[in-house]
Amino acid sequence: MAACRVLVVGDQMLDEYLHGEIGRISPEAPVPVMHLQRSESRLGGASNVARNVAALGAHVSVFGVVGADRAGEALCGHLDELRIDRTGLAVCNKRPTTRKTRLMSIEHNQQVFRFDDEVTDEITAEQEHVLLKSVADAIPDADAVICSDYLKGVLTRSVLQEVAQLGRRFKVPVITAPKDAEPDKYARASVLLPNFREFTRLVHHRKNGHSNGWIDPAALSLIEQHEFDALLVTRGKEGMSLFERVSGELSREDIPAVSQAVFDVTGAGDTSLAVFALCLAAGATRSHAAQLANLAAGIAVSKRGTACITPEEILQRIVDVSSDLSLETHAGAD
Repeated sequence: MAACRVLVVGDQMLDEYLHGEIGRISPEAPVPVMHLQRSESRLGGASNVARNVAALGAHVSVFGVVGADRAGEALCGHLDELRIDRTGLAVCNKRPTTRKTRLMSIEHNQQVFRFDDEVTDEITAEQEHVLLKSVADAIPDADAVICSDYLKGVLTRSVLQEVAQLGRRFKVPVITAPKDAEPDKYARASVLLPNFREFTRLVHHRKNGHSNGWIDPAALSLIEQHEFDALLVTRGKEGMSLFERVSGELSREDIPAVSQAVFDVTGAGDTSLAVFALCLAAGATRSHAAQLANLAAGIAVSKRGTACITPEEILQRIVDVSSDLSLETHAGAD
């Protein structure tokens, strides 16, 4: 993994946390008054995906748009601290850096309020051109490209389809995490990686009863109609399902979630996306990459906040799971 270079294209965000104590109710309105004790900021969105890739030791470059504001400066500062290449970030004076600010109660260690500062309009054609020129210059030396869509306007249809085309031309896998319900926007990505709710929207499925018989035909149709090489659906406590087309037939591999105490699911999707893409970059099969991504997601949910996973943690978890399986085998034999 350490020898790989990954490009992360998408909506770069800053997550801000304001921690304080709630001591009274405001006399102006029936709302709590929080006394600020400390504040902190972290990388969010596509920037957090890049942070996860960097934590695994790879070389990372980010591509997107930030505002000419303090949030943009803070985001760039975090990227610099992690030695993430940000030459592909364009600064725009006409839109703010996407910033999510959370007010956190120290007493209860939970979020009590959140406000977002963002513009979700699509970037201009000129900004698309600049962004795609940066990606085109970098992709020949890349081992994988991640497109992380949060519907904040950077990953337009034109950007996504041109990146997918560049990936095909240079034989670099493009792994895309979708948020839009229109699958043709993501056409020709190597692997589409939605969660189950996103998958149901992409195939326009309406919940009716408890039957799951619709899943396989819907997955095959999605792959064939939009020319994906594979589809990896994350399913929370049920693990992941990898769908691939083999000789015109659908191959499905269900990967059960690794048993782990769940403290916080925040950022687990970014972790699994980063691990899966980096495994492919390092030469793993999609099956092995999905299994490691599933294992990494299990580690991520056992931590609080948007935690990153290290190679050492993944290796240790493999040892632990192997030991558990060995014990179960011996117990069954007894």
